[in-house]
Amino acid sequence: MKKILCEYEYLKDEDSQIELIFDDQRMRYMVLWVGWYKYKRIHQCVVHIDVVGDSIVIQCNDTEESIVEKFVEMGISQENISLNFIHPQHQGYLEIAT
Repeated sequence: MKKILCEYEYLKDEDSQIELIFDDQRMRYMVLWVGWYKYKRIHQCVVHIDVVGDSIVIQCNDTEESIVEKFVEMGISQENISLNFIHPQHQGYLEIAT
């Protein structure tokens, strides 16, 4: 998981940076985009993932990439991946969203 999150370091530029936050004790992992975009302050969650038991819970994926596909390629079953940024009423559309 950390390897996948480290791939988002390419988002940094001369005015902003990517902060990788890995909390192994609580099993929470985040990628933050921090800095400046022109004259606007940036402090934005790019990706937020929690591990709950055997499940990967994606709390936020503010990228254009499907992080689910990356986990599936690593051998993690799609049934063990939850997209919590999609309303529970629409969870039935999970395959379309991934």
